[in-house]
Amino acid sequence: MNKKAWKIVLALALTACVVCLGVFGYTKYQDYKTQKEREETLKAIESSEFTGETQGEEPELPEGIKHGQKINFEKLIDINDDIYAWIYVPGTKIDYPVAQNQEDDTHYLKYNFKNEPEFAGCIYTEKYNKKDFTDPNTIFYGHNMKNGSMFQNLHKFEDEDFFKKNKEVYVYTPDKTYSYTIFAAYKFDDRHLLKTFDFKNEKKFENYLRNVQSVRGMDSHVRKSQKVTSKDKIITLSTCVGGQPNNRYLVQAVLTDERSAE
Repeated sequence: MNKKAWKIVLALALTACVVCLGVFGYTKYQDYKTQKEREETLKAIESSEFTGETQGEEPELPEGIKHGQKINFEKLIDINDDIYAWIYVPGTKIDYPVAQNQEDDTHYLKYNFKNEPEFAGCIYTEKYNKKDFTDPNTIFYGHNMKNGSMFQNLHKFEDEDFFKKNKEVYVYTPDKTYSYTIFAAYKFDDRHLLKTFDFKNEKKFENYLRNVQSVRGMDSHVRKSQKVTSKDKIITLSTCVGGQPNNRYLVQAVLTDERSAE
């Protein structure tokens, strides 16, 4: 190969390296930007949720959306096609549509299920999770609202008697009904769980579950009788802790039944 050809090859290689580095850098920047936006929004909400400011009313569901356990997903999707599921926790006020935005994971921190600007936001998952609940751990997020809406009622599980008596979580989709059994409720830090822990690695997932089983604290509870392994699918319901912006309260449940919605 002559000198000119070597120069062309070298130029092409350098160009490829620059493009790859640029793509890598852009991806990292977007991840950083999304995380910073999420943190800033959570801090803003945390600073005002417990100050007695007016929180506003929850947007009412249009008539015909929910009758018992039957949910009219066609109507919901007509309202907002980001809605793909419904979560219900017996014994609490948690009975809401679930949305996921493919462009901005922070979107439903500040938009309601109608996709309208709203301080209370909406129950949502991030695009790190698939919508078919086949991930090892699916994370649901909701605000800790002073008026008791969204995920504020998760804090009821801080009471040991309430934890013992209430153990079900139901998730509905147009095709399936998922039944989960709550196995843990505890305070954790504000790390992004899906970025911090490799739940798809069975050994690491097993180690994570062992750590959960060993949590201690006045408001931390574990249902020792409920078996959970790295072969299982779990969900995590996450909300803020009043006056503690660097902490989250988590309620975790394991999939125990899955059936057709028909």
